[in-house]
Amino acid sequence: MITCREIEELEKRVFRTGISAETLMEKVGRRMARVILRDHPISGRAEAYLGKGHNAGDALVVLRVLKQEGWQVSVNLAFPETEMAVLTRKKLRELGELGGDHGFRRGPHLLLDGMLGIGTEGSLREPLRGMAEEMNERRFNSGARVVAMDIPTGLDADTGGEGAVVADLTLTVGIPKLGLVADSATNFVGRLELIEVEELPLPDEGDRLISRPFLRPRPFSFHKGQAGRVGIIAGSPGLLGAAALACQGALRGGAGLITLWAKRELLSDLRAMVSPEVMIRELGDDWAEVCQLNPDALVIGPGLGTDCSDLLFRLLEKNQLPTVLDADALNLIATNGRQDLLGANILATPHPGEMARLHVVDGTRAEITRSFSEAYPATLLYKGARTIVTRRGEPLFYNTTGTPAMATGGQGDLLSGVLGARLAGGQDLLSAACQGAWLAGRAAELALLDGESEGSLTPGDVARHLGRATKG
Repeated sequence: MITCREIEELEKRVFRTGISAETLMEKVGRRMARVILRDHPISGRAEAYLGKGHNAGDALVVLRVLKQEGWQVSVNLAFPETEMAVLTRKKLRELGELGGDHGFRRGPHLLLDGMLGIGTEGSLREPLRGMAEEMNERRFNSGARVVAMDIPTGLDADTGGEGAVVADLTLTVGIPKLGLVADSATNFVGRLELIEVEELPLPDEGDRLISRPFLRPRPFSFHKGQAGRVGIIAGSPGLLGAAALACQGALRGGAGLITLWAKRELLSDLRAMVSPEVMIRELGDDWAEVCQLNPDALVIGPGLGTDCSDLLFRLLEKNQLPTVLDADALNLIATNGRQDLLGANILATPHPGEMARLHVVDGTRAEITRSFSEAYPATLLYKGARTIVTRRGEPLFYNTTGTPAMATGGQGDLLSGVLGARLAGGQDLLSAACQGAWLAGRAAELALLDGESEGSLTPGDVARHLGRATKG
């Protein structure tokens, strides 16, 4: 991730090679439109709110492509056409005649924010301030979704401050800007999608966004043993659903063999709740027996309860397998001061409340994440509206997928199973964490596109869409 000044210098170098601004604008706009069409296969209505500069030009290219695909499109100009940049005026002319019907139309209703790009300083002035308020009001009251071109209007691209337009999706161009992942920017940026541009290559160093994982096809002779064996220790009275969801995550995440370990008195109820593909075994007083079936990875913690700390610690002291620690496993470590167990084979997955107990330090999410990785060798997946993944010596990886609809119990349990499956399949902890976070978030997005709402989404809905998420 880089600053505005660095982006401007990079663009100047690109233009000196002979590549024109129009070439880049056409490429960027078409790729932005491709993302919109991917997520909205049914044509709808798109309105662009436009300023003077090339950010407005990008939005106009998007509108032209959508129009060609049968969308109804229109524009709202902040300034007279004569005040627009020359190239932006050209793109407005190329859009051609616009329909005047702004009434009901089946399909999505999108508002494209093409008012201001990077380099914004201070609060918005009229007429842009009024247009930003109008977009936000329409988003809140009429269900329109806002898509920002590169960066939401008003947001400081370096600091994430002074946001104005509230976007549901930000299509950021070429290289992510520092301000997009600031804590203060989260509610303005919404979901992030990186529009890659060959002429603006990503830097080799620095923090970065997690993009769609490339999942290699399996050889035709592939068998369940090669897909990986996951051992799950989870569940306690009243918390059996957490164990079932972790198993569902491992199953949908691609594991070949899944074994759930639980206390004897829980087995009957679990058999009625867990998918028949999952094996269930009794967990005795020596948790090391879990390793006798030679699992490739462990998942420990969902719904585990609080009366098993000694058993947990004895296992972790001996265990060298890649292990996901979640929920009660992390709480037990925090309560007993056993952070020494967060070794290099551990993938810790705290939400903010668990992190506040596990690693007591003030700061932004990025600062807390860096402090944790300096203190412990474990890989960290710090859950939240902008999940962060890292480990010691690595940059911060910010997840780009997800939705507020995931704010419901059980999503973390499902994710822990997905992570266990990725580890059992042979991925290293950092790659598995990045892929798991992206896939779970994308599955939630796909469930919404299939008709669920922010108030109705369940972990089961996410699980059912994990397969589609692997396809992008």
